[in-house]
Amino acid sequence: MENKEDFLIKKSTMIRKNECKIDDVYKIAKKPLGTGAYGVVSLCVHKQTKQERAVKKVAKKKIKNMERFEQEIKILQMLDHPNILKLYEYFEDEKNVYLVTEICKGGELFDRIIENEFFSEPVAARIFKQIL
Repeated sequence: MENKEDFLIKKSTMIRKNECKIDDVYKIAKKPLGTGAYGVVSLCVHKQTKQERAVKKVAKKKIKNMERFEQEIKILQMLDHPNILKLYEYFEDEKNVYLVTEICKGGELFDRIIENEFFSEPVAARIFKQIL
């Protein structure tokens, strides 16, 4: 008998772990789009469809709580909203987990705040509404 969470995941999403090697499915750009505390984000192109996507490479050794990380992937699998990053699929090898997502080209909110030095209340309200 499967648990309720697993049942919901199977019923609510087509997003699955891809058992292939990521390099067999995507051509990954050498130059990263960005880096963060947990990984590097690069542009990738699906070899068959030619769709551009982003791939976040997360080193397993940097994942302190694998169970929590897997739970975050399950949550992303269930979400489908225009203001939430879309996860297409994910891969895993012995050293890394690769999250293939849509590309977000709008830049960092923090950088926008710094550039403008000050947000008016209406602008801040609009951004906050988009975040929510």
